[in-house]
Amino acid sequence: MKAPYKNAIRSKMLIRNAMITLLNKKSLSEISVSDIVKVASINRGTFYNHYSNPTEILKEIQDELMEKLSQGLKNLTKAEGFDELIDVITDHFLKNEKDYKIIINAIPMSLVDNIKKEFIEKINKINNYKVDPIVVYFAINGLTGLYLDYLKDNVSFNINDIRKITKSIISNIFK
Repeated sequence: MKAPYKNAIRSKMLIRNAMITLLNKKSLSEISVSDIVKVASINRGTFYNHYSNPTEILKEIQDELMEKLSQGLKNLTKAEGFDELIDVITDHFLKNEKDYKIIINAIPMSLVDNIKKEFIEKINKINNYKVDPIVVYFAINGLTGLYLDYLKDNVSFNINDIRKITKSIISNIFK
């Protein structure tokens, strides 16, 4: 019984690795099932045992990244504050940087919106909803945009510069 289970895990890993390889060369819309099975050296049936299309693979990767971020944010207590929030966010992007950089151009706005929602909820809980919601929204959009630009290699500063400046800005906004 264990062999099929191991084979399923192996097959999914091959499919995901093939998808990542292809995302480094093509956009999501240019990737076909045929491309994936060729790179993964599997047959179409194996692919369809796990996914119905290439978008599902990307969605699974995104869901896993979002779950990791959510878990990190859930572990924060109200007492820990904004510096710890920025550390959790920055550490999450550092630990998962490779995955984000591969899928960054294929990330739908819905995932970005979910990330922003998580940040807003956590900031509101830490700050007991004392700051104007427009200020919170503004700060989170700026923070999210900064991290996205970093992951897209659109900025020249490093992640620790982002951590330091973001802590300063966020603590000044939410005093």
